[in-house]
Amino acid sequence: MIRRQFVKAVSAIGAALMLGGCALMPATRTEQSAAEATPTPIPTAQIALKPTYRVQQGEVIDTTTFSGRVSPQKEEALYFRTDGRIRTVFFKRNELVKQGDVIAEFEIDALERELTAADLELERAQVTLDEAMRNLELDQREAQTRLERAQIMLDGADRDPNVSRAGVEAYQKDVDLAQIEVDRLGVGVSPLLQNDLTRARYAVEKLKQEIAEAQIIAPFDGILLSLSLTPGQAVTGYQPVASVADDSAMEISADLLSNQLQLLAEAMPVTFVLSSRPGDTLHGVIRRLPYPYGSGGSGQTIEAKDKSTRITIDESAQTGNYAIGDLVRVTAEVERAADVLWLPPQAIRNFNGRLFVVVQDGDVQRRVDVRIGVEAEDRVEILEGVEEDQVVVGP
Repeated sequence: MIRRQFVKAVSAIGAALMLGGCALMPATRTEQSAAEATPTPIPTAQIALKPTYRVQQGEVIDTTTFSGRVSPQKEEALYFRTDGRIRTVFFKRNELVKQGDVIAEFEIDALERELTAADLELERAQVTLDEAMRNLELDQREAQTRLERAQIMLDGADRDPNVSRAGVEAYQKDVDLAQIEVDRLGVGVSPLLQNDLTRARYAVEKLKQEIAEAQIIAPFDGILLSLSLTPGQAVTGYQPVASVADDSAMEISADLLSNQLQLLAEAMPVTFVLSSRPGDTLHGVIRRLPYPYGSGGSGQTIEAKDKSTRITIDESAQTGNYAIGDLVRVTAEVERAADVLWLPPQAIRNFNGRLFVVVQDGDVQRRVDVRIGVEAEDRVEILEGVEEDQVVVGP
């Protein structure tokens, strides 16, 4: 029994050793090939092709573009000329006003009462003067009649031999007295009456001026672009609180930098598009540039102090379908070169200020210095260095 178990154990150990030996034996050639990984092929490097451009002949137009806004050609800021508190506002923003309309006014009850009294005083002074002038006219007519009558009596006495010399002298005295009265009345009414009228008129005008300074009055027919007033509000004099514009005449207003203004000129034609309708092109002309680039912005009036660039619009508001406040994009033609050689800007290289292109001649590339002229956004005029149809290699 023990012998049989011993034999079984020896047999098991032998089998295990055989299996382990098989695992340690080297693999055959076929097995090695199957076990090795397949190498990944290395791709051939692709050489990037540089862009090429052909020298062409045509037109090069340099333009500059800037933003603006449709504005009234005539606009004025409105303000009170004294401090006060708002009593009444007669109009609202965007309402139409007529020249002379009172837009708003301060609490001026006391001034209005004083003006009523001054008007009555002026009327009294005028009536007194008119009455004095009528009485003067009657008195002058009466005195002239008496003078003429006295002269007739004198002439009759002078021709009548029955009238003594003393009588003639008495008639002469009557003539002299009548003449004195005519001369006295010829001086006119008392200057004090005229002074009273002048003083009363001055008082009325003074009060009217004070009331006007406490009112905002429309200087011309137009539309109220802005109005920031409410009853009871305290307002400081000469502080703009409203603006009125003549909406019958509109133009484009733009605030530009000096480097933009240097490219423009008055009377230069422009095109523009409304931001709300970029597909519709409208036309205009630069009317005014600010000083020192044009005729504007060098005086003392509100118009002259305006530093904006102003552009007249060719199309009417109905045709162009634009209104005050619309944003626009303006394009002005700065320079134009017709029938010239040109290349796109990316075809021209710059090395330390030296401009050149690389021309492709068959299989050979060579550098050629160029001189440029008008520069536009998409093309540059070539004055020297290349010929039409030559191929230029880009960087």
